[in-house]
Amino acid sequence: MTTNDCQFQSMIPGSLDGVQAKVLEAVSAFAQASERVVGGLIELSSVAARESLRTAVELQAAAMDMARTVPAPSLPKSDAVEELRRDPLAWYRMGFEALADSTKRAARLVETNTQIVTRNTERMQGSAERVAKEIEQAASGYVSRMKDIYTR
Repeated sequence: MTTNDCQFQSMIPGSLDGVQAKVLEAVSAFAQASERVVGGLIELSSVAARESLRTAVELQAAAMDMARTVPAPSLPKSDAVEELRRDPLAWYRMGFEALADSTKRAARLVETNTQIVTRNTERMQGSAERVAKEIEQAASGYVSRMKDIYTR
């Protein structure tokens, strides 16, 4: 064996140690970035579940409030036949008024539901934007750390 061969073989273990250390640092950096990303996604999914539940409860409460305002149907009066003889169009007017009233109530319910969904969507959007920033920071931190590891 020549002197150059011995020098070459003695260089290999040292260089492998350096490569192994860099690989270990890279894996560690990836694990930390992944942990931050997965943590953000878990937080976002829990916020989404909480907001979905809140939305469902608020929508149900609005529907129950609307149902409470519906007047109970009245039974025909004993003198209803006499009233029908005097004014045959009264039944149609009452039916039309009831239809118009229920349409107004339905429109108010739709408006209330839209407000509820809009509020909850805005809250969810804020959480999503915050988590997106955290994920972006994790990714940029990972990239800068990888540059540091492999430029040494």
